[in-house]
Amino acid sequence: MIGLFAIDDHFLIIEGLGQAFNPETDEVGLVGSAFNIEEAIEKIPKTKTDVIILDIYLDDTDPVANFQRLHKAFPAIPIVILSVEDSLQWQVKMFKLGVMGFLNKAEKKETMKSVFIQVALGNMVIPDNVSQVLLSKTVYPK
Repeated sequence: MIGLFAIDDHFLIIEGLGQAFNPETDEVGLVGSAFNIEEAIEKIPKTKTDVIILDIYLDDTDPVANFQRLHKAFPAIPIVILSVEDSLQWQVKMFKLGVMGFLNKAEKKETMKSVFIQVALGNMVIPDNVSQVLLSKTVYPK
């Protein structure tokens, strides 16, 4: 089973992920959750986390700083963004920082599951429009 650790400031998202993914039938399951980065940094070492799921906006905190703190604390655990924010600008920015996947909260369960599995296997899952920007020589605004 692939252990997912969700960080989101809304309890319904965490509850929903826990109910949506059954470790026995889905190959993935929620092994822990937190409402903020500090709580996550405290809890993750006590779990068997294979993939961290991070909401890009947590209360009034900086998304880039949140990712960097998590990545520094757990460099071997891949991070997938799960957010309602899915602008090309944010996706490019986060992939440049090192996220391994970026999902909209409206994605279907099977799409999410596929991304979580691929990321757990060490693969970066980049949407086509993002990879075109990342591969181009065009400078994308910050």
